[in-house]
Amino acid sequence: MAPSLPESTLMATAPAHASARPLEELAAAIYVELVGRAFLRTDNAAVIKPEAGTLVALSFELAAAFKKVEKAVQATAGPQNVGYKVDVADIDGWKK
Repeated sequence: MAPSLPESTLMATAPAHASARPLEELAAAIYVELVGRAFLRTDNAAVIKPEAGTLVALSFELAAAFKKVEKAVQATAGPQNVGYKVDVADIDGWKK
C-alpha cells in the first residue's frame, strides 16, 4: 500500500477567476500537477512512470472536459426566462 500524502501536498484550490483562464493555461496547470505526482522513487533515482506526451494529451482532455462542464454549469446558473413573452405592443404601453 502506498503511503498517504500529507495534507500540505494536496492539489491547490483553483483561483477565484478560473473561468477566465484559457484552455492552454488550464491544461498546463493540470500537466504540472500530473507530472509532480507521476514521479516514482527507486534506489535514489526519480523516474516518471507515464510518458510526457501521454500526460500532455491527458491534460488537454481534462481541461477541455472541465471547460465543457463549467460552461454548462454557468448556463444553468444564469437568469432563466420562464414563460415570459414580451411583444412590441407591450413596450409601446410603457410610453404612456
